[in-house]
Amino acid sequence: MKRPRQVLYLVLVLFAISSCSFNKIAINSSSGLLYNASSEVESESNFEVFKTGVPGNLLLIEGLLSESPESLDILATLTKGYAGYAFAINETDMQNEDWGELKTEVGKSQALFNYTRSLNFGLRYLRVNKIELNDLISRMNEPQGIAHFLEKRLSADKKDLDLVLFTAQSFAALINLQKDNISMVAQLPVAKAMFDWVCMKDPKINYGTCDIFYGAYEAGRPKMLGGNPDKGKEIFLRAIENHPHNWLIRTSYMQYYLIPQNDKDGFGQQLEYLKNKQTEFQAFHIYSSDSNANKEVNWNQESRLRFYQSLALKRFELMNKYQKQFF
Repeated sequence: MKRPRQVLYLVLVLFAISSCSFNKIAINSSSGLLYNASSEVESESNFEVFKTGVPGNLLLIEGLLSESPESLDILATLTKGYAGYAFAINETDMQNEDWGELKTEVGKSQALFNYTRSLNFGLRYLRVNKIELNDLISRMNEPQGIAHFLEKRLSADKKDLDLVLFTAQSFAALINLQKDNISMVAQLPVAKAMFDWVCMKDPKINYGTCDIFYGAYEAGRPKMLGGNPDKGKEIFLRAIENHPHNWLIRTSYMQYYLIPQNDKDGFGQQLEYLKNKQTEFQAFHIYSSDSNANKEVNWNQESRLRFYQSLALKRFELMNKYQKQFF
């Protein structure tokens, strides 16, 4: 009786192994489609749909990753997904808590969790390409040390650039949210060098993401710590001119420069601009019997900007609500 049992056990093991291999092959063959499709999330014009719909999708994608742990497409999708959710949803909640003096830190807590998840997936992607975080940290004081290292290990295709960009964003955000941790603040040059490499390759990536980072980087630090608010303002204004339909640049300009610099007039001008765009945005996306309501508008030519616009208008609402506390 032992031999039949051994044969049966062997058959079951082989079936399990072949099933796992089949799943891995199936996932790897379709993961590229999954990565490409993930960009379509940026076409979502409804902030609340994004907020409630994305978490379940990210958990599903994590399940797929468990079948193919080194899939670069899936790792890139999760890195971008968690970074995007932390920035769009958790940081917006955090702003509401901060500006509204709600005495809660749920938004910040969730931002820390999701940015950490994004960072971890990003580091796993880099590890597959023979890049460890310690490799980057050890080179952060070398001129172009990190850029040269990334150049040797990665390509300049969209997936690699996106991966480094969102990994750097998560790393920088985690440092910014934990400014009291001196050892983390000391690693900020790593995040900036990663941004530098990406933005050198593609300065216009994601409709002005580089400009938002550099504008906030300069304007968000006091002069005694190396910041340059005037330079930050210059970067933001140039970005607004170059990417006029990405309204998120305007809200970042308000948050990182106009409010800290107590520029009430400039703040008011941006509020008025965004108020008009909110009216246009709602008229375009919500059916109305008005024959002019759904006419084509120039800011809607690029579908992937829709969520950036939706997010900007959400933050505009908060700034408008709490503006008396800023000045």
